[in-house]
Amino acid sequence: MNICVVTPYFRADPAWLQQAHDSVKGQSIPAHHILVCDGSEPAQIADFQGTHIILQRNYQDYGNTPRLIGSFRAVTRDADAIAFLDADNWYHPFHLEGLLRFAQERGLDACASARMLHRLDGSPMMKCPHVTGRPHIDTSCLLVMKPAFRHLIGWTLFPQAVAADTDNRLWQYMRGAGARLDFLDNPTVAYRTRHRIHYDLAGLPPPPEAVVRSDLSGEHYR
Repeated sequence: MNICVVTPYFRADPAWLQQAHDSVKGQSIPAHHILVCDGSEPAQIADFQGTHIILQRNYQDYGNTPRLIGSFRAVTRDADAIAFLDADNWYHPFHLEGLLRFAQERGLDACASARMLHRLDGSPMMKCPHVTGRPHIDTSCLLVMKPAFRHLIGWTLFPQAVAADTDNRLWQYMRGAGARLDFLDNPTVAYRTRHRIHYDLAGLPPPPEAVVRSDLSGEHYR
């Protein structure tokens, strides 16, 4: 099974991006990591194993165009499945294996997992109450199987005004196109959160740079 993981980044924290890459290398099943630099200075990753695509401009769409470009590269590598991972997040060791088994056992075209919320320093907080698949998913929790690759054009179909919510719009776009989707309620993605509401729900003090949003359906990847 040839699995590719696509990670766009723009001025990413080097330690965070290294952790994301190490988590892909540390999966219980092999995966090829495709980094897509969205117009910033290319990152230097220790012991990098994968493909590093350098774009000459920043597309300013929260990583959606770089995700589509990375997906195309995965297709040219004859991928059987494509997953996504934002640069400030990381996978638990059995994340890809769990999603792949879930998809194969149920004959799914795509699936998504739950996620764990973490402070900016990486320490865990709680399971995210917002990403439940009904209706919200998170980009870093998504696995798409080959029969649904044609739907990945959805990364760039939506206007700039809703670009931050494209993961959920892509999920609904695939559903509307007849793709078989399901949600695995197992939090195997670590999500480093800046959102004040998450700290409030966990009863923890928010960081000074906490973001206040009324709508958590879309997440910035920068």
